[in-house]
Amino acid sequence: MRRLPSLLLAAALAAFALPSAALTPPKRPVTPEDLFAIAFVSSATISHDGKRVVFVVRRADLKQNTYLSNLWIANTGGGPPVQFTHGDHDGEPAWSPDDRTVVFTRAAGGSPQLYAIHLYGGEATRLTNQPRGASGAVFSHDGKHIAFVSTAVDDAPRSRVDWRALGTTPPKKFATTDIRTLPWPRYQLNGGGYIYDKHDHIWTINADGTYAHQLTFSPDGEAGPLWSPDDTRILYGVTALASREADDGHMFVISANGGKPAEVPLPHYGSFPLDWTHDGKHILFAWTSRHDTSALPALATVDPDGNNETLAIEENSVLIGDAILNDTKEGGAGCGGLTPDDATYIADVSIPGATEIDALTMANGQATTLVGGGREVQDCSLSRDTNVIAYTALDATHLPEIYVYDRTDGKTRQLTHLNDPLTNARALAEPEAHAVQNGKDGTVAYWVMRPPNAVAGRRYPTILDIHGGPHTEFGNSFFHEFQVLAARGFIVVYANPRGSTGYGYDWSSALDGDWGNAMFADENAVMDEVVKRADVDPSRTFVSGGSYGGYATLWMIAHTNRFRAAVAERAVSDIFTETLSADFAAPRGFEGPAGTPHAWGGALLGYRTLWQQSPLAHVTAVHTPLMLIHGDADTRTPIAETLQEYE
Repeated sequence: MRRLPSLLLAAALAAFALPSAALTPPKRPVTPEDLFAIAFVSSATISHDGKRVVFVVRRADLKQNTYLSNLWIANTGGGPPVQFTHGDHDGEPAWSPDDRTVVFTRAAGGSPQLYAIHLYGGEATRLTNQPRGASGAVFSHDGKHIAFVSTAVDDAPRSRVDWRALGTTPPKKFATTDIRTLPWPRYQLNGGGYIYDKHDHIWTINADGTYAHQLTFSPDGEAGPLWSPDDTRILYGVTALASREADDGHMFVISANGGKPAEVPLPHYGSFPLDWTHDGKHILFAWTSRHDTSALPALATVDPDGNNETLAIEENSVLIGDAILNDTKEGGAGCGGLTPDDATYIADVSIPGATEIDALTMANGQATTLVGGGREVQDCSLSRDTNVIAYTALDATHLPEIYVYDRTDGKTRQLTHLNDPLTNARALAEPEAHAVQNGKDGTVAYWVMRPPNAVAGRRYPTILDIHGGPHTEFGNSFFHEFQVLAARGFIVVYANPRGSTGYGYDWSSALDGDWGNAMFADENAVMDEVVKRADVDPSRTFVSGGSYGGYATLWMIAHTNRFRAAVAERAVSDIFTETLSADFAAPRGFEGPAGTPHAWGGALLGYRTLWQQSPLAHVTAVHTPLMLIHGDADTRTPIAETLQEYE
């Protein structure tokens, strides 16, 4: 009996002698509830001196059933980031020119307004009181004024009734009705509801919040104000929502004091401002030559009066902006700016399966990669001298975090690790990259994500997920949904078939006039390869997708019975009704070069073609069990599209 203490001591010593890995708790599978642990990091906004980055952290809140967002700040030289604001509905940070103040938006129980907070703390001060909210703050270079975007005050125009013609005089309150008369079909915006004929306009305000002044009053949507270097003019873009065009862009310049705006006259179909040159003599802008949703805009400079246009990057050669699709990022619009000598434009660029930050030489369009790595890079901003670049980055096993790249020494530093506690504790699936010949136009890139605890020799059910757009792409990025499916024992397959971006204009435009067949051939080529794998159960394959991916899912099951079941989310079932009822509806909404059908074609002139390209036309051939999911407030793909397929 006296040996018991010795045995206990030996056991204790043996425990301490075990390798540290044996004491590490096992990683658990990814679950849907992990959504509430993700820090959605975005809007990496670097100070002008390059010493700090303010950014947005957004989290899902289960108790309040909403998302809460606040500003955080990090020093580019290192050290832990700290929470900067606590309004829970904060975003869109912008530094003052002296880097002492940050202006941002806060939606405190209503529409977002502009607030200002000092770098070293204190209470945030409200600057605006716009009935429909304010956003997109941009400081003038002298720091005295702020340009921003807001909808006009009169948000409920009413039709007047000519009561005299009716021979009566009603009470004054009946002089107008609740009937709205609109001269164009663009009256709704996905995520914004019914906007009727009220669109965003350019305003200015003093930096202390006094004297808010509306500068522009056109019937179109105006956005993206850019102060001239001497602060006397403001450049902005207009999307012709009031016209028959869906995205016909124009550029205007207006005095910072107001007055009549002057259009920058250009021969292009669409023109979109990016920056002023540092001497204020020229404008850097992007342009497209025709209505083409596959087009990759050209880059050029031009005088404000429309003269001396100089091409820098040819059309359909470079895709500026982040086109990667996932469910864990915020933002993603194009970012960048001109170097002080105006010789180089630094921007994020989409490439096959990834994004990167490139230096684009204005003289010849040559691209030099600054930040690569074959992952998703986005939301970049530049210091005043453009030597320090802040950005967010993520990949298939790492959630978004803030990084900085120093052009002077070529070094990269990660500033945040907000998502490390989650990803370090989870068993994550790592995708395998593959490619297959599609038999016609080239090679289709695809990825296979196996369950993280997959057992050798076992076959698994397999889901093919088809991305939306169609002009987006899958790539090396974190997809929470895919990780959940893999954790549940599914192999997840996702591809970039024809129609995807990142692979050049010809690949992206391959769906023009035929939305279904090229995609179908490519996705089938992928699945033909996948089912040959020893870990795939070919009798248990499934297909799913949302938006265009929902359309593609319906098209797939109408033309093959290879899948055991399908899930179509917010799908398009009838291209004809979608063309005429979606928020972008316009008579020429998808008309291509020289009047030829582009994507869907002119709806009224090509009904038979559109109908044959609609899954609903082939619904009698569907024998695959199908689940349909749709949001009742969706105006990009109205719920009628799903109801038609269901009925």
